[in-house]
Amino acid sequence: MNRGFLSWIWLLCGAVLLPFTAWQTVIPAAAWLAPIFLLRFTRISRRPGTALHLVFLAYSAGTLIASRGLPFDLLGLFGNVLFKGLVWTLPYATDRFVAERLKGWKRAIVFPSAFVAADWALSLLNVSSSGSPAYSQAGNLALLQILAITGMWGVTFLIMWFASIANGIWQEGFQWRTLRGHLAVFVATLMAVLLYGNIRLNFASPSSRTVEVATITMGKDLIPSVDWMKFGQSTDLQRSSVRPKLQATVTQMLARSETALRGGAKVVSWQESSAWVLEEDRQEVLDKSADLARRFEAYLQISLEVFTRTPKLPYLRDQSILIGPSGSVLWTYDKTHLVPYDEAFITIAGPGKLPEADSPNGRLSTAICYDTYFPALLRQAGKVGTDILFAPTNDVSPYSSSALAMATSRAIENGFSVIRPTGHGLSAVIDYQGRLLGSEEYSTTTDGIMLTDIPTRGTVTLYGRIGDVFAYLCIAVLALLSALAVLGRRESI
Repeated sequence: MNRGFLSWIWLLCGAVLLPFTAWQTVIPAAAWLAPIFLLRFTRISRRPGTALHLVFLAYSAGTLIASRGLPFDLLGLFGNVLFKGLVWTLPYATDRFVAERLKGWKRAIVFPSAFVAADWALSLLNVSSSGSPAYSQAGNLALLQILAITGMWGVTFLIMWFASIANGIWQEGFQWRTLRGHLAVFVATLMAVLLYGNIRLNFASPSSRTVEVATITMGKDLIPSVDWMKFGQSTDLQRSSVRPKLQATVTQMLARSETALRGGAKVVSWQESSAWVLEEDRQEVLDKSADLARRFEAYLQISLEVFTRTPKLPYLRDQSILIGPSGSVLWTYDKTHLVPYDEAFITIAGPGKLPEADSPNGRLSTAICYDTYFPALLRQAGKVGTDILFAPTNDVSPYSSSALAMATSRAIENGFSVIRPTGHGLSAVIDYQGRLLGSEEYSTTTDGIMLTDIPTRGTVTLYGRIGDVFAYLCIAVLALLSALAVLGRRESI
């Protein structure tokens, strides 16, 4: 069959698989197969420029389809779809123009190293690490244990390394003996990763005492309807008219918390933005919460959406506040990473420092919703030996399963368990090896309360100590191989 015609078949196969690699309707095998076909397309195409443009379109279309249902505006379309499509195309360009000038093992690791570099770069930007192929493997806990050593970059590398080796064998007409050494190294590495994961899951599982915790979500009928974009300029009359609606959210959250505490919970955590509070009423909410924590000698993490008053945007504060058994405030944390294109316009960002507090139930810390999409921020908690992380969340469809996968990855990477009360998604309690200890779907809960036991001690991980060293090594290797490719070409001229 004509080689040019076949190249279009491989492009089509890769493009069809891409929507199933991230966000919703994720098929784990699709994340392994899609780059094989797309890499084959770019390697055999006679017009590399055109081929790369088509790969960009495939990634952009795949991202748009995978995130269907999200209300993108023009900025969202550019940032989450087109920009990520461009960045994920760069590894294919690197492979085409660098790998083809190399031989042997050097050629095989250009593509995975380049993809790790792209993935890592996205995680540093406000578009976040969401959509990474690493998250597609959320259901394979044995594989994910490598996150404790390499972070998510290890999983990305394995997926793309497989694509590169498969293409090498394909290019040799499936005469795999010519590349059996490369294949053997890959298989041995993958088997070692899975063996390590299984050993860790079966022989190093949490063994500390547990504490009963409760996640609390707000009722769907209590969300006030207000023009939030302009409310920062509200008059006294406007604020007094909306106060009863806002106070209803506080009343319900405190009532549900008391029910959970009477049920035996010693740690209670509210979903993100569950209590809506005028700034002038904030202290009253803190006093009531402190009284509840004192009466039951418990830790109470409350989540406030505070409406300050200012003539310009931003004016909202998205806060996580921890109150101890004595009634004292142990921390007040403002959300660091704000969701682009909407929340970022109206909410005041925090300084980017995760808090910490020691307790009889281990060292505690917190991050809010979108913060968990950023490995670098959450590593702050890993570096100080956090045992339990509060991650109050308010999901947006279609991100609920993807967001849970990211929170699970942060738990494994840093060795802490996670309490994740979630509005419009799945509330979850996760141990530091990624096991789901308890879950509750927001759409089906009747009382908004979930009680679960959680380990009081985390574990030390290599990633929590050394961070993104594996990603740095991939970038260094990529730079070295690129230099060798350029020098080799000059010598041949």
